[in-house]
Amino acid sequence: MSLLLCLPTAILLCTTVYAIHEKLRLRLALPPGPRGRFISGVTAILPRSEPWKKYAEWAARYGGSMTSFRVYNRHILILNTHTAVSDLLDRRAQLYSERPVLQMYHLICGRGLSVFNIPASYPRHKLYRRLLKSGLNLSPADVSETLEEEVGVLMRGLVERPGEWRRHLRRNAAAVIMKIAFGYSISQESDPFISAAEQSSKISVWAMEPGRWLVDYCPILRYIPSWLPCAGFKRQGAEWRSLLDELGEVPHQWVKEQMAAGTALPSFTSRHLSHHEDEDVVKWSAAALYVGATDTTIAATTSFIMLMALHPAIQKRAREEIMLVSSAAPSVADVKNSSYLGAVLKEVLRYAPVANLALPHSVSQEDTYAGYRIPAGTTVLPNVWAIMHDAEMYPKPFTFNPERFLGNHGCDQGQQDPNRWAWGFGRRVCPGRHLAETMLLLNMASLLYHFDISPESPEQFLKEVEFTSGHTSHIKPFAVRFEPRIANE
Repeated sequence: MSLLLCLPTAILLCTTVYAIHEKLRLRLALPPGPRGRFISGVTAILPRSEPWKKYAEWAARYGGSMTSFRVYNRHILILNTHTAVSDLLDRRAQLYSERPVLQMYHLICGRGLSVFNIPASYPRHKLYRRLLKSGLNLSPADVSETLEEEVGVLMRGLVERPGEWRRHLRRNAAAVIMKIAFGYSISQESDPFISAAEQSSKISVWAMEPGRWLVDYCPILRYIPSWLPCAGFKRQGAEWRSLLDELGEVPHQWVKEQMAAGTALPSFTSRHLSHHEDEDVVKWSAAALYVGATDTTIAATTSFIMLMALHPAIQKRAREEIMLVSSAAPSVADVKNSSYLGAVLKEVLRYAPVANLALPHSVSQEDTYAGYRIPAGTTVLPNVWAIMHDAEMYPKPFTFNPERFLGNHGCDQGQQDPNRWAWGFGRRVCPGRHLAETMLLLNMASLLYHFDISPESPEQFLKEVEFTSGHTSHIKPFAVRFEPRIANE
């Protein structure tokens, strides 16, 4: 009898506690931040350049590790500390691994199923991750020939036409990825495959530009007829969709033709097609290799060049280490044994992140954190720049100092490693990060082995480092001199 009385009492108690919890939850405030106008939110004060710095300012002004604001009907949450990023994007990855839907790019341009945009809850997301993990799980021996061959081309180009060093870097990154992804060798700088890939990247940047497309904030506009005068965005999107589809097919079809002729070289695409993987999944995955690897590699190498020109003593020490471990031009095996060069790379990624704002995540259901409410559908942006310049984690954060990653300086070296923040978070972490690191180390070692790097005009060199504001952060143009060190190059 007592059991029969206890059961309803327990149910009533649980129901009451749940009701009180829900009531309190609904009373929780949003994280602090600027409130903006009634309809448009903070649209009028959104920074157009280097937004990560403004978000860090807002964090200092409003307090807390998170800053929230609204742009029309979209809630935005900026995570400004490594603790908030780890707690939400890593430890609660099941809630924070989706992507916010961009109506223009994902739906109108048809890019919603691409590797970087697909919802994590879709079965295809796991297929992408599996293919990319297996396809990029390459040993140094698997990639050393390609990397060393292409870095040799890069060095020769810098000797012959040093003023075109940015073009040489772009060709190098593209050549490596095209060989790995498609088994395709670039024969000339104006290669049609590279032109197609770069055109695709430019269209993607335009279509994803924050604040450019009203349809991203007012989704119902997607349903208006494309023939209306006010529907220019739909006509533009349809044109871009057709072009992006065509550009994505070009290298994929080339590999299939090579396989049919029996002349295909081993590559990511040929291996997975031979294993009878879903062809559409293989095509999207291979395209992601190019999109994900080229721009980030170029951005990091450019930052390295600028920082070496600014810090000749660090350049000298890194070169001395390379000369000790390399009897000739540096190899992949050599750079793996270069501890100081590894510290330089970590400091480059910290000082000048390749993505000052990481790709946005989205919350799949309402959550609470640190006493605040995070509504379902909130767009979550990790402020990588703020994390990398956190004075508590990185003393003197605006000083370029690779030695902070050597030995014990009283800090938790595991926590300090910027690789934790440089390559994405949770279920969205970059599967090609190890390949990218190897490629960067070889490029860096080769540049120092073959050249002295100095400012073209020291008095006019960068007074302050400024970045472009796309998804990949490039240091704005600067003039630098490459003086060959090795005779008869």
